[in-house]
Amino acid sequence: MGLIEIFGGLGLTLFGIRFLRKGLDRLFGGNLVRWMSRMTASPLKAFFGGICAGTIAPSSTGLSLFTTQMLEQGRINARRMLVVLLGANVGMTVTVQLLAFRVVDYVGLLLIFGVITFQFLKRETFRGVGQCVLSLGFVFLAIGMISDGAAAMTASPEWVEIFRILQGHPWLIFLAVAALAIVLQSSTASIGLGIGLASSGLLTAQGLLPWVVGTNVGLGVTSLLAGWNRLEGRRMGVANLLLKIGVALPFLLLPGLAQALFDAVPGSLLRQTAVFHTGFNLLVGLVALPLLGVVERFCAFLLPGEERSQEARSFLDESVLDTPSFALARATRETLRMSDHVRMMLESFWAGRESPEVARRIQKEDDVVDRINLQLKDYLCRIVDTHKSDDLHWQLTLLTFSNELESIGDLVDKHLCDLVIKQRNEGVVLTQEDQADLADAYHAVLTQFEIAGGLLTTRSAEDAEALLAGKEPFNDWCRQIQRNHYNRLHTMSKNASAIFLDYLNAFRRISSHLSTIGYTFRRGTPFPPVREVEPVVFHPREAPSR
Repeated sequence: MGLIEIFGGLGLTLFGIRFLRKGLDRLFGGNLVRWMSRMTASPLKAFFGGICAGTIAPSSTGLSLFTTQMLEQGRINARRMLVVLLGANVGMTVTVQLLAFRVVDYVGLLLIFGVITFQFLKRETFRGVGQCVLSLGFVFLAIGMISDGAAAMTASPEWVEIFRILQGHPWLIFLAVAALAIVLQSSTASIGLGIGLASSGLLTAQGLLPWVVGTNVGLGVTSLLAGWNRLEGRRMGVANLLLKIGVALPFLLLPGLAQALFDAVPGSLLRQTAVFHTGFNLLVGLVALPLLGVVERFCAFLLPGEERSQEARSFLDESVLDTPSFALARATRETLRMSDHVRMMLESFWAGRESPEVARRIQKEDDVVDRINLQLKDYLCRIVDTHKSDDLHWQLTLLTFSNELESIGDLVDKHLCDLVIKQRNEGVVLTQEDQADLADAYHAVLTQFEIAGGLLTTRSAEDAEALLAGKEPFNDWCRQIQRNHYNRLHTMSKNASAIFLDYLNAFRRISSHLSTIGYTFRRGTPFPPVREVEPVVFHPREAPSR
């Protein structure tokens, strides 16, 4: 019966931590990432910011995903992100400190407050607070279950003897608990189990020392696995793990020194365990700060190599689908990748517009765009647990953005590149006036593309208005160019005229798709009133008229 209580408590702890992650996402959304981006001006600020992040988001898995996300978005370099992670390790120990302060005795109040605010209030911020408090109540309730289960096990002489033997083998405890922490992916669950066993008398200080050290090393492995898909993430994970092992080894190799430090902490065994857990992570951070450059170079030596190319790397991550802010950030980065790819197709078409071989290579690239679009749509449609209206709007915005990009890719593939091949096969030569007009149209569309792509990162109402303000001037200019072209029909072949007009119409359609993106940003977002903005004005050369 004791084992059932313990496993039930572990299960409830894991549920509580996952529920806490979702509550924090409801409460903060992507604001935590933006706040952390401003808190990394110096290593000390980054360390303090990490402590704050770990305190308000005491989830090992969530923070591992958080640090990897910031690396993916390029908001912070790997060295500074390592400092944030080390600070977060300290912040996460606050939950264990609360356990030592016997907050578990007031778990009923936490559950009552959490249920009322989460279940009956309407405002998302209040519901997020209630969900976080309710989650902590689940965790503390689970620790009580673990303690009760461990107490029941003390009635069995066999279990008492097993734990007595284990405490004579600290390395075995260290390895077993490190593996447990990797499986549970939660320092709170792992340390909570140790505290529960200690409360019943099954574990003493001699056993708790390797237990705490094993937990922290195991979580270092968890961080490494979370960032494994990217070179910088692997290097950060290896650095974090090596620093933890470097601090752990003296405690394991010199158990007498470790025991003396543990005994020097005043208070009960639970208080000593919590302080030792916090002190261990604080020591890792203090050791790492002056050695950041050395650690970074060593990890680069251990893990040489280049990042995969932009075209080959997908930013979509299945493991964060249950955390909308993280998942939408990944989807945004993937949409940016898709935008870069479509723009590369357009620029390559123009640079090689006289080469059918280049056009055929570009047409193959459209298959990549189609594949990214399908994967992105599937990913976005599986983000179903969006609590905030802003998140839901951004989800729909990304779906629209990717659809318009895919349409532009098809225009480059099936219209512009086909025209290049057709023009070469038929030996058509455009007049200098027509070539100059097409150059003006291309540069105008490229300007619109730059503004539209920038909306993914700036979300600027003014940029959206500028993009839309340039729509009609561009269409008017195209109509004028057509009229001027008709005045020159007697100087060219019908085939040349048809190809020129097809080129021009393709550019107009691309411009129309880009304008749709602007409408999405303007109409779907509660923008404040915007000032008058200058439209995107095109200044083509004056075409001769008859």
